[in-house]
Amino acid sequence: MELSNAANHLQPSAIRKMFERAREFDDSVNLSLGEPGFITPDNIIRVGADYLLRGRTKYTPNAGILPLREAIAAKLQKENGIRCNPATELIVTAGATQALLLCVLTLVSPGDEVIIPDPSWPDYYGQVVMANGVPVGAKVTAENGFKTTADIIERCITDKTKLIMINSPSNPTGAMLNRAEMADIADLVRRRKLFVISDEPYEKIVYDGHEHVSLASFPGIEEYVITMNSFSKAYAMTGWRVGYACSNERVIANMVKLHENMIGSVNEAFQWAAIEALEHGDEDVEKMRQAYDRNRRLIVDGLNAINGFACPNPQGAFYIFPKVTGLGSDSTAVADMILDKTHVVTSPGIAFGPGGQGHLRMSYANDYESIQEALQRLEKAFGLK
Repeated sequence: MELSNAANHLQPSAIRKMFERAREFDDSVNLSLGEPGFITPDNIIRVGADYLLRGRTKYTPNAGILPLREAIAAKLQKENGIRCNPATELIVTAGATQALLLCVLTLVSPGDEVIIPDPSWPDYYGQVVMANGVPVGAKVTAENGFKTTADIIERCITDKTKLIMINSPSNPTGAMLNRAEMADIADLVRRRKLFVISDEPYEKIVYDGHEHVSLASFPGIEEYVITMNSFSKAYAMTGWRVGYACSNERVIANMVKLHENMIGSVNEAFQWAAIEALEHGDEDVEKMRQAYDRNRRLIVDGLNAINGFACPNPQGAFYIFPKVTGLGSDSTAVADMILDKTHVVTSPGIAFGPGGQGHLRMSYANDYESIQEALQRLEKAFGLK
């Protein structure tokens, strides 16, 4: 008997494959995984641990505890310009990954086309395939700053298009859409009446005075936009698995229904920890952002001095996406070669879509000293320009 379409067509992550290959070397420096190099701040850990010790280990409402939804709603209004009813227009999920899956399963029927930035986070593609939808790559390039602008999106729209994915700041490129570019997408949504998932987990990790803008802050598109976010990146809470989605009541009610049939609810103690992050986490977030900025300047300048690398300066997130065709045209072969020669772990650009070929994704969320070590090894292997 045949396995499902999703099981037959999804491929293992090339990012994880490189991570596993790195185990061959005792002295590897990992610039591959998209994970903060910081431990979750102490105050957040203490709140989570306290609720566990108090026995708060039971199921919660499917949509999440109301105090967390109220805290998220207050944050969205204050920081993002998004108004929502915490009782009916928010759901707490097991990280942004589950929020994405719930969104896709709620909106996409078999055969529906979903426009996805190319390159982008591989799970966009994978979860659309799991829903038997059709991923359509909207190719972005270094020449346009890797931005998924309205004109690029519109060229991909057909009569089968159901959903658009946008991600600003972007994984893997660090690109950001400015207010005017986001307004153009809002106008496109009004005209075309298409659903949009705005994935915003890197919203607080921006540099050089750039402004994060949420699509849902523009009027007249409330029926179509789903805002997704996570506590993972900004608050260094990747392992806690707490995320959320905000949209109109019809979309959220159906996401809650699917959520009930998937995992039921998110760990209650960790939801209280997320409240602590929202209410008392700004100082730690800023300290981490400043550290990422220092790392960003180090790695961009360092790579641009090394033969074979051409590295644009990212505006947000904690990734760089250098062009490495000077070392070879196949990004997987280049990543393998770099690992073998230097024991530095990178992610091949092709893992993020066909548009990533000829590039590598490198995370600078590691500590400063590890990035220095990686640059020294790359310089020794390939020489300076």
